[in-house]
Amino acid sequence: MTDTGETSQDGIEPRKYTLDSRFKFACHKGMACYTHCCSDLNIILTPYDILCMKNRLKLTCDQFLAIYTKPEMLSRTKLPVITLKMLDDDKKSCPFITPEGCTIYEDRPLTCRYYPLGMASFREQDIQPTGEDFYLMVRESHCLGFEADKEWTVSQWRKDQGVEPYDEINKDWMEFMLRKKSFGFQADLSEESRGMFFMVSSNVDKLRRFIFESSFLDKYDVEKDRLDQIKTDEAALLKFGFEWLQSALFGADKVKLKDQVLKAYKEKAENAKKANRLRT
Repeated sequence: MTDTGETSQDGIEPRKYTLDSRFKFACHKGMACYTHCCSDLNIILTPYDILCMKNRLKLTCDQFLAIYTKPEMLSRTKLPVITLKMLDDDKKSCPFITPEGCTIYEDRPLTCRYYPLGMASFREQDIQPTGEDFYLMVRESHCLGFEADKEWTVSQWRKDQGVEPYDEINKDWMEFMLRKKSFGFQADLSEESRGMFFMVSSNVDKLRRFIFESSFLDKYDVEKDRLDQIKTDEAALLKFGFEWLQSALFGADKVKLKDQVLKAYKEKAENAKKANRLRT
């Protein structure tokens, strides 16, 4: 791909980047623009971002969410998301940035790892059910990183920045965000369903309590090995949570109801149909 440097008003190049696309970029302490990109941001935190950041800070999910984030609703998908709360200073700085750099760099959010690339799914106007994975280039006027001689492919950059495990664990969340037709995302979710999505997306502590301290295991057939895993492995718990959502909301055959529960639901539905016929 030819690098012309053309950008739109918001700094986004009007073209799609693929894994094989090439670009030049470098960022390091000592550059005149170092940390200038770490203020006045609207960063959507992925489920794995929240998990890693709250563990880095030794906080519960509730504590982390209350101190460092705010909830928002995406207007197009009507899905609730968590965004990082900027400081109330003249720059609207990231709460983790200092002149020396990021204090949680090893556990920085996915958006920060990708920069200067952006994922289309994080720009709401680009959320489309096309099934196509692509990336965007962000060229902010203050950034001197593009003057470097270091060349990358998008694939190389993702590996260097530790993006791959984040994308793998967030995969099912991304599917919801992208409204894949294969998940049956044809209508708006109910308020209850959005609440379920929000819990799984933002609060693994609450998700664990929901699974192990409610009637969940009376209704769903989950193998003992899987239960043992999600008790202690939060990443596995996230993946299980989204498998359950796909099953509960869109009929996916991933987390199954117990036979007796499914039979009771069918009988209830049949009785409701009979009652409606009698009324009419």
